[in-house]
Amino acid sequence: MGKELYRTKDDDGSIVVTQRGNKRLLSFGSRLEQSSVLMNMPHFLIHQYTQIMLLGLLFIDARVDARRMTILGLGGGALSHCLSHYFPDSAIKVVEIRQAVIDIAYEWFDLPRRDNLHVVNADAMHYLSNLEQGATDIIFSDLYVAEGMSACQAQQAFIHAGFTALSEQGCLVMNFHQRPDEGSALMATIERLFSEIIIHDTESLPGQSPNSIMFCCKRTVALHTPEVNWRAELLTKLVKVPLSQYYRQLSSKKSRGPE
Repeated sequence: MGKELYRTKDDDGSIVVTQRGNKRLLSFGSRLEQSSVLMNMPHFLIHQYTQIMLLGLLFIDARVDARRMTILGLGGGALSHCLSHYFPDSAIKVVEIRQAVIDIAYEWFDLPRRDNLHVVNADAMHYLSNLEQGATDIIFSDLYVAEGMSACQAQQAFIHAGFTALSEQGCLVMNFHQRPDEGSALMATIERLFSEIIIHDTESLPGQSPNSIMFCCKRTVALHTPEVNWRAELLTKLVKVPLSQYYRQLSSKKSRGPE
């Protein structure tokens, strides 16, 4: 994991900061890398799965300007830093249950203190459940603990709360360590509520199964149309990661209205 710079412990376990060259890493006391940031360019997204999650911005409306964003799970703050950097007119709320993780993101990962970025110390499920209906346009959910994905993200109640909190054209973007089983209660709930479900699997790494990024859209999305293709190119040039390549690989799992 590199040279250890800092270690602390809270009620949920260890939190470790390490350095490998120009890359700073966050872990929760296991070999699973929770976050990775280039310290000379902390707004750049290193991990492929976080890059792919940005594609959710294409599915919420036809604009690439101000919107309301919610991020569940802070880690080292890579996604939060990226979105606040490239979308300064957006209102971004970040929810993190561990105060120690918040403190470390500011102190060790250069998480910026900006007017458009507000970090809340709260439980993600409780926070979502208490949002007003239609309060946010997009939700990025990346809830992980030391050994894998948080059980919270795989609950039907979590999916319901996210659906209710989203605006009419909103999108719930989730990073799954393993794709939900077809026919499972969780997948049935997602399919019942959302009009469009799009999934992109990350590349497999040695000894690891690919993550599945799931885009759950409240409206039908017309993929690979000239307009969306153009917006994908714009977003690619803006954030300087290969989003157009990931976008071309997308296909819809489901495209119909909720039952």
